[in-house]
Amino acid sequence: MIGALLGASSSVPFSVWRKIAMATWRPRTDPIISATMDVEATRLEEYIAQVRAATGEHITPMHVVGRAAAKVFEALPGLNGRVAFGSFLPSPTIDCFFVVSLRADPVAGAEASATDLSGAVVRRIDEKPPWAVARELADRAARIRHDDDPQFKRAKTIAQVLPPLVLRQVMDGIGFVTETLQLPLPLFGLEARPYGSILVSNVGTYGLETAAAPVPTFCHVPFVIVVGAVTDKVVARDGQPVVRQILPLTMTLDHRFVDGYQAATMARVFREYMEDPAAFDPVPTVSRDHGGLRSSTPANGKVSATAATHRP
Repeated sequence: MIGALLGASSSVPFSVWRKIAMATWRPRTDPIISATMDVEATRLEEYIAQVRAATGEHITPMHVVGRAAAKVFEALPGLNGRVAFGSFLPSPTIDCFFVVSLRADPVAGAEASATDLSGAVVRRIDEKPPWAVARELADRAARIRHDDDPQFKRAKTIAQVLPPLVLRQVMDGIGFVTETLQLPLPLFGLEARPYGSILVSNVGTYGLETAAAPVPTFCHVPFVIVVGAVTDKVVARDGQPVVRQILPLTMTLDHRFVDGYQAATMARVFREYMEDPAAFDPVPTVSRDHGGLRSSTPANGKVSATAATHRP
């Protein structure tokens, strides 16, 4: 027992993330609101297929969810910040952290216990269409999975060498500086707000229809979204049962930032984008003049500016 507390090796090869979780999580007493939302995904699935064909980028519901969450933060800027010493400290940009598993194929036994989690933050996600988000995230995820991401390598080294009791204090200290105070830690190679404004995790890729996620103690984001798998469900439309594609979402909100009124506004803005993303980020078309991709502003004027990107 004493050896385990001091960080002696276990017979089970736990991942770095599991070691951090065991060392830092305590019984949760913070003011958390949990909510679920089912989004009709017919237009969403059509949009994803069209964007993939137009850009070659493998966008998924997860990328669209991150973009929809950015719309929520645009509508409610009081969400984008941290609580520091009992007061609101605003963040300079709207950023989204996407959880990344180091492997996508299901395994069992010791290999499953050793499979790690990491993630990547997309800065200024409110200024990037879903295909740009997908491209940036794919590049970062590839570097993480090939152990070629400097920030992940530093964090992994810290977690591997420190015993649990020390690791808890170090992670709390890092969270206080980089998350609460929103300051970088150059000594550890950590940037300010490493978890951004929003955290998104996609369990649908593993075939899970829905799940709820706790918030790590060192991650101070006010909004966490877990994306489930799109499935066919029977729903009522005009008093009749019909089959529709449904995307289930589970959300965790920090009650210090949100009450029922703000939550209702969040749900309206979020659903409006998710049920018709093309109204905000039109499917890009090839521009013969510029040799790249350009999205046009829709007639309903819901998008404030055009978004353009070029093929790599």
